[in-house]
This record gives sequence, C-alpha cells and structure tokens, in this order.
Amino acid sequence: MSSLLLRLSSKTSLRKLSLRCRHSTLRMFSSSSTTTNPYLMYSLIHYGSCLDDIDVTSTVHYFDPVKEDEIIVRDKAFPMELRNTSLVGMSHGWGVFNVETGDGRHKAVYVSDYCNPCGSKPNPKIIPLHPMYPIGKPNITQLRLITNAAMTCSPDQSKDFVVAANCLGLEIHFFRPCGKTDNYSGLGFKTESHFFDQSKVMYSKRDKKFYTPSVGGHLLGFWDSCFEDLTASKIHELRFCNLPEVTQSEWELLDSCSPPTVHLVESPSGQRFLVKWYAQNYKPGERMTFLCRGTKHFMVFREEEDMNMCYTEDIGDLCIFLGRSEPFCVKASSFPGLNPNSIYFAGDGFGVYDIATRKPRSFRPKSPSAFSTTPLFPYWIPPMPL
Repeated sequence: MSSLLLRLSSKTSLRKLSLRCRHSTLRMFSSSSTTTNPYLMYSLIHYGSCLDDIDVTSTVHYFDPVKEDEIIVRDKAFPMELRNTSLVGMSHGWGVFNVETGDGRHKAVYVSDYCNPCGSKPNPKIIPLHPMYPIGKPNITQLRLITNAAMTCSPDQSKDFVVAANCLGLEIHFFRPCGKTDNYSGLGFKTESHFFDQSKVMYSKRDKKFYTPSVGGHLLGFWDSCFEDLTASKIHELRFCNLPEVTQSEWELLDSCSPPTVHLVESPSGQRFLVKWYAQNYKPGERMTFLCRGTKHFMVFREEEDMNMCYTEDIGDLCIFLGRSEPFCVKASSFPGLNPNSIYFAGDGFGVYDIATRKPRSFRPKSPSAFSTTPLFPYWIPPMPL
C-alpha cells in the first residue's frame, strides 16, 4: 500500500502532445500505432502549494521497459478533489485514491485517470466511489487501510464498472458507481480466514470474478462481479503439481527471504498463472534504488483443470508485470524489445526476471539521470490506446 500523500498539478492532451525526455522529445511509439508500450509510473514532482494555490503543476516520470529509458510528462494538472489523498492502487491505468479526514479516518474513495499517460492533462477524470452499504449496516472505516485494488474494466470502456478495494486485515470492499440496486452502490465483505491478510486482489475477464490468493498461495477466494450472491467469498483450496527440484543453496536463499507475496495474473487469452515473489527485507535506513536488490526469486504456476497449479518455467511469448498495481500480462512479440518468458517487477527491487534461467537483472536505463531519485510509485500501466 502506498500511503504517501499526493500534492498536485496542471495542462493538455497527450494524444496531441509529445512526451518529453530530460534531454530530448519523443513521441510514444510501440509495435502498434494505436497503443503505448507498458509503462512504469515511478515518480511525481509537484510545484506550488497544495493548500493555497489553485493551479499547481506536476511532472510525472515514467519508465518504458521496451526502450529501457525514462519518459517525462510535464505540466500535469491535478484536480482539487484529489488534494491530500493517498494513491492506494491502480488498475487499467486508473489510480484509486483514498481521501481521509483530518483525524485519519476514512472519508471517500475516488478513481481518476490522472496517472494515465494518455489521460487529459488539463482535465483528468475523477469518479467518486462513496461507500454506501445495505440499509441497516454500519459504515466501515477500515477503508483507510486499502492495500491494493482491481477493476472490471476502464471507466472509459463502460460506465457500469466495479472496483474491488482490498484492505489491511480481513476486509474487501466493492463499489459499483452505476449499481442497479437502490439500496447500495458499495458492498463490504469479511474474508473467512486470516490467511487472506494483506493479499492481492485481481479481476478475471475470462469468468467475470474477482480473485484474491491467500498468504502462501494455498487458498483462493473469489467473488462474482455481478453480486448475485451477496454472501461472503467462496474459497477454493489449490493443489500444486510438478514442483521444481530446489538445491540446498536455493533453499537457503528462499529461507533468507520474507514470506512470498502471491499474485494471480491472467493472460490476454485467458490463461491464468499464480506467481510467488521472494524478496529480502531492506535494512533499516537502507535506500531503495532502481536495482533488483530485494528480489531474489519467482515461482510461476500455470493453472490447469480444476484450478490445479502446475509449476512451469515456460510461459511462452508472455511477459508478466508485477508491482503495486493490478498485475497484467502482454505478448512480448506485440512490443519488440520486451523479453518473452519474463516477469517485469517493481517494488521489492526493480528489474526483469528470466523465468527459464531463474535470474533477475536490474533495468539499464539509457538516460544517465533516470532514476536518480528513489522511486516512490511502483505502478505498472498496461498498454493504452492513443
């Protein structure tokens, strides 16, 4: 969860303007003339006083993993509504922002395309997701502890979208701005097990369900996005097969890591993978840089029949993108320069992991000044239509 307070911004559409690198100006080209490459948003610099100035500008720093270089969007307007907010999740290029009262209690949740490199620079879109619960149920304030979020689709694609906000503890909340039920536009559920504490939520386009794997990845909770059944989540116990042979030195390495974070990701064709991310904790006061550092190892399991998970070191022409945003998957051949059969990661270190060789490497940005500051927003943005 990113609890960093955002401060603000101003001006014009990226569909017409070029993106500026620190030393040159580039237009966004990818293998397709209609979409961007995947981008990593990693830094925001704000100019002006968030309390006193009406027009405050920001500069947004992105990283293009295809070119392995920095891209900068300048003079970005940041709406007044999002002042003093925390960016707590991202899905489909839309940021999920948590608004708090002065005493730190939850106030509201918004989604905005402010973080989207193709969003309007002078007028980012904002959609409020005020929590409303079935009549007679109390408002739940734990929303201030949102750890990540997922969405059924971009609000640009459909107004009838659903947002799932995972909270620290046993809470998961759903918002449907255009809900068809008069009594609520949001629902809150408690998961049934402490194994889901700090888990990651994702949306499956294939079967129209939200999923969240448990800590360790042995259980999978899921909800129907249509909310026809308004009870708690259903839980499926996962079975793992074809487990890898691990050497003594590899076991020692894994033992030195924190418990793995577990991510479920779906490919464009609907194939799902369970990914376990092993990373070592940073020492107190140690500065995070754009290096692999914390990340040591990944294990990838392909979903087979009856949700059995089969270990694999070959996902073919696919790349998986993991960070604080909802995970996604793209075809490497659609974006020449991406490494197939790889995981691009940002959070506990930054780099690309070769699944076949089991080795991570740091990014090698071309601009000497790129990543000169500590990355604060490790959010991947999927390819966006221009």
